Amino acid sequence: MLYSKILVPYNDTDLSNKALATAKELAKVSPKAEIDILFAFQLPISTYSSGVFTQDTQDKLNEYAEEVLNKAMSYLEDLPNPIHKYVVDSQPISAILNHVETNGNDLIIMGNRGLKGIKEFLESVSHVVVQQSPIPVLLVK
Repeated sequence: MLYSKILVPYNDTDLSNKALATAKELAKVSPKAEIDILFAFQLPISTYSSGVFTQDTQDKLNEYAEEVLNKAMSYLEDLPNPIHKYVVDSQPISAILNHVETNGNDLIIMGNRGLKGIKEFLESVSHVVVQQSPIPVLLVK
């Protein structure tokens, strides 16, 4: 088996849905392979009031994250594979790389918007993950 634990960073965009579909197809040929679905978000500074984060904002973000991950879980429900979901309050690049390190993933499948030039270096999560990941990264467009 080429992989045993796939990580899919997921945020319900077209590209993350394509990445999830790709993970599903790979999992079909390897029913013992696990899939980790990771939703990472970093709270914007504007949600802080006098340096204290409002609990209402945190609750709404957690609720949204659960909705997004439940959609992904529903899409994968016909697979026999073990599937795990994770919500992380962290910058996406750090969340992805830390998850790989602590959870033993051996493949990351994620979307790639195809940014070029300076935008690729300043805005592309997938570019940094490819450069820094200790495991293979499969990018989907």
